[in-house]
Amino acid sequence: MPLNRNIVRRVAQEALLEDAAHRDITTLAFIPKNILVEAKFVAKEDGVVCGVFVAREVFSIFDKTVSFTILRKEGGRVKKGDVIAKVRGRARSVLSCERVALNFISYLSGISTVTDKAVGCVASRGIRILDTRKTTPLLRAFEKYAVLMGGGRNHRLDLSEQYLVKDNHISVLRKAKKLAGLAFREDDVLFEIEVDDFDGLKKSLALCPDIIMLDNFKPQDIRKAIAYLRKIYSSGDKRPLIELSGGISLENIRQYAIKGVDFISLGALTHSARALDISLEITKVHSR
Repeated sequence: MPLNRNIVRRVAQEALLEDAAHRDITTLAFIPKNILVEAKFVAKEDGVVCGVFVAREVFSIFDKTVSFTILRKEGGRVKKGDVIAKVRGRARSVLSCERVALNFISYLSGISTVTDKAVGCVASRGIRILDTRKTTPLLRAFEKYAVLMGGGRNHRLDLSEQYLVKDNHISVLRKAKKLAGLAFREDDVLFEIEVDDFDGLKKSLALCPDIIMLDNFKPQDIRKAIAYLRKIYSSGDKRPLIELSGGISLENIRQYAIKGVDFISLGALTHSARALDISLEITKVHSR
């Protein structure tokens, strides 16, 4: 999903307020008004860049006279030492916005970087990497955008976009003896159902799902499930797509790159990604 500029500006403004950037007592006390600086954002490690235009908005909101030049496009790969962007303007403005701008770029680039690594592990098998709703409250749009910049795909943005019947839904329905209620749905919305064992897989087919999520299946059980579906659905029939989830990480994802799998969803893309190491370095100082 592309990021709406109004959302970016609103969140960036809230971040500046959170950091009390307009009341930066250190900068106001020690840095004269007439000092100008030039600075550069530098990658301290290899990765995939994301959020540079968010950083630009941070400076624009705080001080429209600050010049911000983007040198590396969103979703582009960088090497250690590459300059991502340059900024020029009042020293006070640059110093007061520094941390907020870096937080956005580093955090979102970290998500894009780990997504890129996951995609690289399974792309040769035609498997697509999905994110989840395991996101930071109120920052979901940013995090899902970062997944896209890393080459991944977005699962549903929110609860209204797609049916996804999970274990707790089924538990409630079984206890209420209303399992048949799953059949009542709109046909133009994707219907996905999560199963956690082979018996659940077989039962789920009666509900005609578009996607079946195999949750915490071991590789040998995934192969068994795929072989079963190939038997049930002839070459002309449209079988449900297969999504894997649970217990999968960058360390073991290649074990799950199994022929017949369509998607692998990883909550770790957004809830555990390490920020990419990026710094802001002052390159010139002069007064006007």
